[in-house]
Amino acid sequence: MAESRLDALLRRRAEERRKAAILRARSALDWLSGQGVDAAVIGSLARGGFKDHSDVDFLVLSCPPHLRYALETGVEAVMEDLPFDLVYLDEVKAPHRTRMLEEAVRAPDLR
Repeated sequence: MAESRLDALLRRRAEERRKAAILRARSALDWLSGQGVDAAVIGSLARGGFKDHSDVDFLVLSCPPHLRYALETGVEAVMEDLPFDLVYLDEVKAPHRTRMLEEAVRAPDLR
């Protein structure tokens, strides 16, 4: 069955949004690194399931104490209109921590 024009348009938009999310997530990870923060991407973007309405999930592995909870403004400036969440690893309960660490993707490996 041939793809309709609407389906093709929606597919292209979703792919463009995914590519923008990857570029901005890499930039956000670079910005975080420049602040002395060790972070990675988790969630749908890391797993390759990023959709049209997905957000970008960042896992903060370590952070200078004075920057804790002060990173959102900087990440927001980089991410522009793309929604995101910051998750601090030391606040994640043990059963979920392992899964998050297994799926965490660093900037160079984000595709």
